[in-house]
Amino acid sequence: MTSASFESEIDMDDPAKPAWYARVTRYQWLVLTVASLGWVFDAFEGQLYNITRADMLPDLLKVAPTDPLVKVWGERFIGIFLIGGTIGGWFFSALADKWGRNPVMALTILFYSIFSGVTAFATEIWHVGALRFLVAMGVGGEWAVGAALVAEVFPKEARERAGGIFHATSVGGLWLAAAAGLWVGINWRSAYLLGVIPAALML
Repeated sequence: MTSASFESEIDMDDPAKPAWYARVTRYQWLVLTVASLGWVFDAFEGQLYNITRADMLPDLLKVAPTDPLVKVWGERFIGIFLIGGTIGGWFFSALADKWGRNPVMALTILFYSIFSGVTAFATEIWHVGALRFLVAMGVGGEWAVGAALVAEVFPKEARERAGGIFHATSVGGLWLAAAAGLWVGINWRSAYLLGVIPAALML
């Protein structure tokens, strides 16, 4: 261990040093809360498909759950979601540089909420593919813009902790999706209607 790193370690353990959250303002906590809730619902929207696909795909394809088409389309939509997330992250990040992070983050939440809700009314298999792509754009955009916003808003000494909190909250979205699946059972359309709820975060 070098003398510089040793001194740094002592400094970090200094009881006289203010807590990392000492200079965090109410506005900064609000930004972290909204960005984290957006990330929670990001994970929720992504996992919702995995929870409902076993009922949704056979219903729309009008085939038995064991039909090979179910697996084929299921994997296609996962690929579509990944592509949409990548494009959404790039597109909304660029948009945030022009319009500002706050309004664009709100837009991404509205984006994935509305298109998730519209999925409840899908009647053709291609509807699901198009809507999953649009949902993924919002999901990828919210993660990219939200993470950047948290990093920019928080002071240097609190940035790492705030970023850790932001990223860790995604686990909550997985639990919410599992709970939604248990609640709606085979009624997959109701699960997607729940996806509209995050739109309230825009307020």
